[in-house]
Amino acid sequence: MIQLYHPGPGGHGGGSQSSRAPAPFQPPPLSPPSLLDGFPEPERVERRKAQYLQSLEEQVRQHVNTVTQKHKANLEFLRSRNDQAKRNAIATVDQALLKTEMELDRRHDEQLLSLQQAAMRMKFDLAKEAGQLTLEYHSRQTKEKLNYLDYELHMRYFEAAHAEQPRHPGLTSQPPLSLTLQASRPYARLPLPEAPGSVPPALTGGTLFLVIHAGHNLMNSDTGLLGDVSDPYVVVRLGQQEHTTPVINNDLNPVWSDSNQFTLAVSSGDKLLDLEVMNSNVFRSDGLGRTSLDFRALPPGIWHRRRELLKDGGQGELEYDVHWAPR
Repeated sequence: MIQLYHPGPGGHGGGSQSSRAPAPFQPPPLSPPSLLDGFPEPERVERRKAQYLQSLEEQVRQHVNTVTQKHKANLEFLRSRNDQAKRNAIATVDQALLKTEMELDRRHDEQLLSLQQAAMRMKFDLAKEAGQLTLEYHSRQTKEKLNYLDYELHMRYFEAAHAEQPRHPGLTSQPPLSLTLQASRPYARLPLPEAPGSVPPALTGGTLFLVIHAGHNLMNSDTGLLGDVSDPYVVVRLGQQEHTTPVINNDLNPVWSDSNQFTLAVSSGDKLLDLEVMNSNVFRSDGLGRTSLDFRALPPGIWHRRRELLKDGGQGELEYDVHWAPR
């Protein structure tokens, strides 16, 4: 407890010093307590604050860097995933387009093949019709020529029969060569009377006229992948003579209208006319059949239409006209 000292009147103490007792010793008063105890200094607080802010900024910077790196990584992942998805989608679309193109090519090839087959059938039909028309035209033309040749031949026989022939001693008279009357020949005449003193010459040779017209249902010896058939032509043989017709491509019923007429000189030893149908190939021709004709057995001086079956491994028929004119 703090006691206050009050001096008395008349002095410092307010009374006589001798009458007062000495005061007891009192220690000096203590200083008042500091109100700043326990509080840091402002400079230290500022330093601590600056350090804390710096540490906080560093943590924020590190966190921002980490988040940025994660964001970049996620962005790169998403980009790569998007690129992969794009590539997969493009590959799928390309595969679908390729499949569609292949399907379109297949359909196009099928349609093209069917069109080619239809065109080939139409071509064969048109060629067949054209061949029939050409054959009919040439048949009529040949008939007209035959009629004219018959007329000329009969006129020659008529003139020869009325011409005087020298008689050789020791030879007996023989009847002249008679002419055959045919209703199909408008210029055919009755046999001419034998001229007096005429002797017909011996038939040792002559001329054979041949016209190749057509083949029918010939054998197909080609086995090509494009549907080709035989390419026929006819070889004409008489003695040492040999002639050929033109080649007609891809036709089992060929009709010859050009370079199909032949004139063959007949010697005394020639008896058979050989006709062979061949299939033209690049390296070696194949035989499609053959036929032979004893033309000396035919009535001379007139045309004969023949349609012979092909033999020697062949099939079909060969149609032609033949005229035997002996000397």
